[in-house]
Amino acid sequence: MSRKNLSLVLLAAVGLPLVIGCQFLLLRICVQNETPYFLDEFTVKASGDLTYPDGELKNVPPGGTGTVRRLPAGSYDLRAQFDIADESVCEDTVEVLNVELENTNLCVIYEVQSTINRSVCDEEIYATLDYTI
Repeated sequence: MSRKNLSLVLLAAVGLPLVIGCQFLLLRICVQNETPYFLDEFTVKASGDLTYPDGELKNVPPGGTGTVRRLPAGSYDLRAQFDIADESVCEDTVEVLNVELENTNLCVIYEVQSTINRSVCDEEIYATLDYTI
């Protein structure tokens, strides 16, 4: 291949994605279970969809991780269902709605925190969203 042709191929490989934009970019969501409970199911749906599909991740152990891959940019709802037999935990399901994925990946970290002024339960599971490159 001549130098001129090689230069054109390199220019097309670098320049074409910039011209077209990131509409074909596929993103991922990593999930970290920093709770003492099994994460039974982690599910992702497009915001506005009525129902969640089957979970993309299942049976993530305490301290374990998993990844949902190949998501196009858009707005998503996330649901995590934990296996909790302990009544001191308020809810076994955590939903985060209208999460925007544009051009960076996302890590969702689930942790437990103590509740204040609750008469029925002492702890709750919460999600922290960390956008990563």
